[in-house]
Amino acid sequence: MPRHSKFNPTVLLGKTVYLQRIQEAVAAGYCHAALGTVPLAKAQKLVDKFAEVYGVNRGKDERYRRRAQGLANATLILRFNEEADIDFALLVTEGEHAAHHLEKLKDARREPLRYREFELALLTLPGRSRPTLTWRWDTATFEGWKTRLHLHTAHYNRSGLYQAWFSLYRVPGFAGIRRQVGELVSYWRRDWQQLRRDDPCPVCYPHDEFRYRPLPGMVRAEDGRYYPPTGFPNTRQLPTLYYVRKQKSGGQPLRQLLASLSEYTETGVSKRSD
Repeated sequence: MPRHSKFNPTVLLGKTVYLQRIQEAVAAGYCHAALGTVPLAKAQKLVDKFAEVYGVNRGKDERYRRRAQGLANATLILRFNEEADIDFALLVTEGEHAAHHLEKLKDARREPLRYREFELALLTLPGRSRPTLTWRWDTATFEGWKTRLHLHTAHYNRSGLYQAWFSLYRVPGFAGIRRQVGELVSYWRRDWQQLRRDDPCPVCYPHDEFRYRPLPGMVRAEDGRYYPPTGFPNTRQLPTLYYVRKQKSGGQPLRQLLASLSEYTETGVSKRSD
């Protein structure tokens, strides 16, 4: 039996861990990438092709020998997404490799690598002299957030404002995204001062900050939301946006996932239960 037919890669389930594994691979030298999505029914065929043609199933020792010979290596990262399809990232190192000739690979060191609303880019962050590889929102998503915040503020949509805090402080805390959240809050504060002045802004604390740190001046109203005495919350009253921590890959082997989903489909259970 051909070696590639035994390849049974792990399929990640979470978005954050998928972003982390891609970032780590690029940082390790797998900087040429092609990202895409394949229907669940075609996932095994794609994996077998990538194993046979690109050697994504090669072990550590074989990869080391190829690198010593000036040849490139390839790796494959998979994710079971919200639409019950498989997202994939094919990543390749420098050197001679079939993928450089057969795939449209992007060099993540020279242009952002996009996945959904995120992009992996080299950014020079405060306090650092060299660019750092990190995830951020793409321009459309960032500008969309500004529009969303402005409209909720202009109409004093308390439910929308409350939900905006919740969503904004539940995003993956990569350095690039954290910087963008800070920029959005600064924009929001200026917009609030211009449009709403002393109207108290309802705030949501997704991580239940009141359990472990003081939030001076914040009062919980009858509607269950927290409000400052007047206007927009100050820096001490803002929710906490945690740095993203290294997550365990978890997930499921592809064949096991396909079998379990096939069983769920036959019994009428939803494909994705998380």
